[in-house]
Amino acid sequence: PQTPATLYAGTWGGGVCRSADGGDHWTAVNTDLVTPQVYALAIDPLAPNTLYAGTYGGGVFRSTDGGGHWVAVNTGLTNLNVRSLAIDLVTPSTLYAGTSESGVFRSTDRGDQWVAVNTGLTSTGLYVYALSVDPITSSTVYAGTLDCVFRSTDRGDHWTAVNTDLVTPQVYA
Repeated sequence: PQTPATLYAGTWGGGVCRSADGGDHWTAVNTDLVTPQVYALAIDPLAPNTLYAGTYGGGVFRSTDGGGHWVAVNTGLTNLNVRSLAIDLVTPSTLYAGTSESGVFRSTDRGDQWVAVNTGLTSTGLYVYALSVDPITSSTVYAGTLDCVFRSTDRGDHWTAVNTDLVTPQVYA
């Protein structure tokens, strides 16, 4: 919001790209991003030069200079195929990572340490394709999996399926 003309795109094979002119021109910003397959991006709302990239096989990377340089932040993250990321807009030091086969992980220190938060998350394979944190009640988190939508009202500690009447339960975004 502070720089609306600045956009980021995670690509499959090209890493992270940045546009400073609303998408007219793009530049790769991948120094130290050792995994170029990027599934997800999250931007700190209070520090827009701090971004997180969820990658295939490399876990989560953090940049504090708008993508200029990246560092892996994977301590405690037991699955490095990160398909989705969400940041708590109220407390941006809290992040969630959705993985392939290992469910959801939470960090409360900007990605330095991760813990699995999967109680009640009973989905086929625990593939988490989508994550969202309620912008007003940040203790409420949603996870879209291979076959269900789940809600947590305690920052991911416990999950409940909420996909009644959902025609096709596979959630990818």
